[in-house]
Amino acid sequence: MKQLVLAISVLLLSACSAQLTNVKVRGETPSNVAVKSIDKTMYVRGDFTLWDADAAYQLRAVSPGLYQVRVKLTTPGKVYEFKIADAAWTEGYNCGYAVDGRLMLGEPKVADCHTVYNYFNFTPDRKGTYLIELDYRNPRQPLVSVQQG
Repeated sequence: MKQLVLAISVLLLSACSAQLTNVKVRGETPSNVAVKSIDKTMYVRGDFTLWDADAAYQLRAVSPGLYQVRVKLTTPGKVYEFKIADAAWTEGYNCGYAVDGRLMLGEPKVADCHTVYNYFNFTPDRKGTYLIELDYRNPRQPLVSVQQG
């Protein structure tokens, strides 16, 4: 009986530690997650693109699993809404926020690429060029961020 309790305890503890290794820390990809590339052309689609898949807003791979596009936002204080999606709004390629869609400069938010709504929103302090990034290096926890660009 003692051996059975010990065996179950070891199994439970190893299951807990396996789950902890999947946590993404400060933009790093966990070592047990393979970096995955997206196999479709993705766009930033929002109120400033009339929700179209416009070539000017196509995300470009800058490294495996990391995609970026520069956008001009011309109205300070305006709330810009957008998603990252392919041209057909395909299930699994339709990325909105997972929990909270309000983006702040340099603060990534977890994306859910199976959403219908859940638009990200960003309010620039000043007009200018901004870099929107999709970090898909950990496909179980993709991240979206906005940086001054």
